[in-house]
Amino acid sequence: MTGSNQMVKIKRCDEAVWRVIDGDVVLLIPEEASIHALTGCGSRVWELIEGETTIAAVVASICAEYEVEPDRARDEVTEFVDKLVSMNLVEAVPDNGHVREEGEQCL
Repeated sequence: MTGSNQMVKIKRCDEAVWRVIDGDVVLLIPEEASIHALTGCGSRVWELIEGETTIAAVVASICAEYEVEPDRARDEVTEFVDKLVSMNLVEAVPDNGHVREEGEQCL
């Protein structure tokens, strides 16, 4: 999800199990039986990926809420979302409107 993909829609994978505990997001990846914690701005980015959204929309919200320059926010949010995609917690929503079938793996 590099700079040119800021308008690609993203969403949380349906299989992601998560809860907010003391302001941090705790995620369970069932297939791996692993738990991850997102703190600070990472928790906020996760919360902003509600439904379908774009990285650009997430960056705009982060810039409005935190004192951060847009270029830095874009770079860091993009890198963070890339990590979430590699962990099968977030997926890109195809342009053709394809909705993932139950059991179909995230990207």
